[in-house]
Amino acid sequence: MGVQIYLLDRRTVTLLVGADSQQIGTLRRSWKVTEIDDHRAAEIEAAKATIAGQGAPLAVMVADVAEIPLAIEPNRPVVAHLVIGWDADRSSVTDFGWDYLPVLGYAVRGTASAEYALHEERAGVLHPVTTGRAVELGILDGAGKFQRRGQPSITECRSVRPYISSYAQADCTLSDGQIVELLTSVEPGTLPDSTWYVGKRPADAARYPAGEGGGGEGAG
Repeated sequence: MGVQIYLLDRRTVTLLVGADSQQIGTLRRSWKVTEIDDHRAAEIEAAKATIAGQGAPLAVMVADVAEIPLAIEPNRPVVAHLVIGWDADRSSVTDFGWDYLPVLGYAVRGTASAEYALHEERAGVLHPVTTGRAVELGILDGAGKFQRRGQPSITECRSVRPYISSYAQADCTLSDGQIVELLTSVEPGTLPDSTWYVGKRPADAARYPAGEGGGGEGAG
């Protein structure tokens, strides 16, 4: 199948989370990582330009659909869209674990409106996310306002070793508990110290030294 790239689209949708109404972004499927050419690379750069100076939405909805039943009607699947948290400097993502971005739930469109409501999947069915549940999950803050939840940070890095030419591989733990192996682009003959990774997002650790190239895109 290959790893698919999704680009941030200009279209936004309204997502209801408990009593909060939030405009979130949408993601459109583009190409596989192995299909990138000069023209498609230019489209990726154009997607980056859409967030320049204004930042990206707090969360995004994937245009692709899944069919999952609601808890109140378990024998009748409905159209649902995955919702993921989003970085302020991000304009694209891959579907390889969604680049470690948090999955917030599924958006289900109302029968009588253009608005979507956030649902949580439990035991194969969808439950509406109430305000209290959203606060518990960290989607809303204590005042009931939508929060930005992007890539988790690296809390521990146990080892760093050469991988292939111009890359290092780091064995790390993220702030959400995930244990991951991150690839970092390096200059020949250089290798980051394990402490260099701590406190960074995976996107920030894509290149060593940090600050060379665009942060927020790709997780390694």
